[in-house]
Amino acid sequence: MRYVRIVVDGVTYTLQQNTNGEWTVTNKAPYVAGEYQISVLATTEAGQTIELEVDDPELYRTLTLIVTEGDTTSGERMRQYYPEAIQRILEFQALIRSEGYEVDFLKSGVSLCVNEAYLTTMGEDRIAEWEKALGIAPSEDETIQDRRDVIIARIRGQGKLNTALINSIVGAFTEGTADSYIRDSVLYVDITPPPNNKQYKFENVEGEISKKIPAHLGLSVRRNYATWGEVKENFADWNAVKSLNSWEELMLYIAPQ
Repeated sequence: MRYVRIVVDGVTYTLQQNTNGEWTVTNKAPYVAGEYQISVLATTEAGQTIELEVDDPELYRTLTLIVTEGDTTSGERMRQYYPEAIQRILEFQALIRSEGYEVDFLKSGVSLCVNEAYLTTMGEDRIAEWEKALGIAPSEDETIQDRRDVIIARIRGQGKLNTALINSIVGAFTEGTADSYIRDSVLYVDITPPPNNKQYKFENVEGEISKKIPAHLGLSVRRNYATWGEVKENFADWNAVKSLNSWEELMLYIAPQ
């Protein structure tokens, strides 16, 4: 490895390699007690960056930093069940404190299990299981969220193709809707602007709808809005944008597709 970095609570730390080949760093923990996820960024000699995150269930415990103030929440609660005389025993305090860390960590694991149970929050391993079951082959450039969207769209896209089904498939990607109609034996699907500027992979929307199209119909999936990238590409400069009659005209601008 060329170098290794970790990110904790938004702060990046560069690790140093010792004589044993281990990468280490010593620093102060975050001031506020709580659970912090750790991201690891390892850069190879060839310049390739490998990222490890807490989404991987097998790495969840390793990549989770628990910062406590004195007794842990669970340890303090367990300690109160014992008589005061026992609570004052130093060995008992150490035992309860160590057990409290484990219980607190198990509580964090419950949250991970809940996330794995839902399509919208599941991690990469669970996503791979769904892709295998549904016969989905993700491309290398797809993000975790892109892959979740395809799975949700595939599950939603069951039944007869109609307006409601099209909106359900589109909504899996954009969280919005689409205007759909048939003209000259072509099904047109015009995607409306996503609420909250939801980012999605446009090609996947078209791909999922195409799986439902009858053989006698063509398909045209279009964005009924423009992205800033398209505005930049189709207007010479900012003065050209300002030459429009109103801000609303820019909002309604649709780039050639």
